[in-house]
Amino acid sequence: MKKTIIAALMLASAGISISDTLAQGTAADYPQRPIRVVVGFPPGGATDILARILSVHLAQVWGQTVVVDNRGGAGGTIAADMVSKATPDGYTLMMVPSGPFTVSASAYEKLPYDTVKDFTAISLLAWVTNAIVVPQASPINTVQDIIRLAKEKPGQVSNASSGNGSLHHLAGEVFKRLASIELVHVPYKGGGPALVAVSTGEVTFAFASVPSAMPLIQSKRVRPIVVTSVKRSAALPDVPTIAEAGVPLPAGLEMREWYGMIAPLKTPPTIINKLNTEMVKIFRKPDVQARLVEMGAEPAGSTPKELQVQIASDVKTWSKVVKEAGVRAN
Repeated sequence: MKKTIIAALMLASAGISISDTLAQGTAADYPQRPIRVVVGFPPGGATDILARILSVHLAQVWGQTVVVDNRGGAGGTIAADMVSKATPDGYTLMMVPSGPFTVSASAYEKLPYDTVKDFTAISLLAWVTNAIVVPQASPINTVQDIIRLAKEKPGQVSNASSGNGSLHHLAGEVFKRLASIELVHVPYKGGGPALVAVSTGEVTFAFASVPSAMPLIQSKRVRPIVVTSVKRSAALPDVPTIAEAGVPLPAGLEMREWYGMIAPLKTPPTIINKLNTEMVKIFRKPDVQARLVEMGAEPAGSTPKELQVQIASDVKTWSKVVKEAGVRAN
């Protein structure tokens, strides 16, 4: 007993708490069992694709199973609520797209969690360009075709999104205002189902992430007509930006998303740092970067603090856009 007290006093004098020591020990042994990466959308969307790329490499590095757990519904908020209440031990993580995650904070009247305060950021991993896609056989070839059609046939032009409160939903609302047209918004439970709806002609067009749309573009089931970023996508170099197509976005507003990894609040900092180091390393591998660029994603990497700041900043930015566009998610 006396030795334990002396050891505690020595640690305290060095500015190290017992809890810090235990956390460091936990991180040194981590992981000792399977890790779950929660995705708030069905398989097939960009969030799911990026989570699976990461899970394969983490499993190889650590020799532990890394399971992608798809929990679709309510724009990812059901999954986020579950993760916010999970045990903060590093075995439950969540891959989030910036759009739904930060837009939901203001698009939903009340969330069961605080987007900024109830999670611990790990790393921003990639930036993704979004595009407007139409069915392969559609007569629509340009954004101006959509605008003209919407004015000729009010209430008959529909746009799909990955869900209420998603960035794709918000992009549609911003587009409506900029073009002075009316569109019928059709929300789906994720980017995958929304793209299927476009490919079958169930809807006129959709805002979709390039990685999600790329397999259907390559198989000639949908066609991209513009990208919504400031610059053209390296994966779709012949596709113009929405500004080049005659619909410039407001200054400072770019309809592209970042994808990052978060964990429940109070996950030990040493585990967060270990996860950050490995994830950033994986996304810097030449083969991973080549695959991401081919998909239409731009590899990135950040510190936990940088992602935390990005989340808080985006929540503030999108709240203004949500209010101006009158977007509400149920």
